[in-house]
Amino acid sequence: MKIKDRVALITGSGQGIGKAIALAFAEEGAMIAVNDVSFNAAKAEETVEELRRLGAKAELFLADVSQEAEVNSMIKRVIEQFDRVDILVNNAGINRDGLLHKGNSENWNAVMAVNLTGPFLCTKAVLPSMREQGYGRIVNLSSLTARMGIFGTGYYAASKAGLIGLTKVTAAENAAKGITCNALAPGYINTDMMNKYPEAQLNALIAKIPVGRFAEPKEVADAALFLAADASSYITGAVLDINGGFLI
Repeated sequence: MKIKDRVALITGSGQGIGKAIALAFAEEGAMIAVNDVSFNAAKAEETVEELRRLGAKAELFLADVSQEAEVNSMIKRVIEQFDRVDILVNNAGINRDGLLHKGNSENWNAVMAVNLTGPFLCTKAVLPSMREQGYGRIVNLSSLTARMGIFGTGYYAASKAGLIGLTKVTAAENAAKGITCNALAPGYINTDMMNKYPEAQLNALIAKIPVGRFAEPKEVADAALFLAADASSYITGAVLDINGGFLI
């Protein structure tokens, strides 16, 4: 996939989809800057060690992506350690379900801070060096919720829909500098997050998916790998749906 020796910063990569993306990139020869928040440091360290066992150069950079000073410090440290950032994957995200008419600004602000402000801050911080080197790949993790109205997902859906807008503007403004920016919109993924739902509810969801199952994190990671590689150099501003046909 031609990402050997590329430097990839993947936010929220201590576990889940972010970890799967880090492992997929490492298997293709990329150097990995793992990012997560401090309360997930133990799992993030385990991810770094797993990446190193694969033979990858990997380092951990703890930072809250919703805080500009922490983001700027992280990007500076990544460039000092790896000399550059070739690939940015904005994966870090949180979710707080709730009906809009019962909603509150605290939940809204928390979700927006991580899911939308975070990608904005990380993208803004890496763009100057990407533009100077004339190369960059930015992959944003949006969601099926940004593509359709799903009951009780107002905060999350709005943040992920906003991320699609950010993706398109980033693509338009930086295409001439050799930088692409695309989004993935995964549907239901087989992660620990799904374990909080009753089995009957999960089965009802699966019944609506034409392929008859949830996606595995590796399947999202493989899509991210394609968008991060040279093979996708003519694709920018796109949104790739990964939902097993849910939107057919």
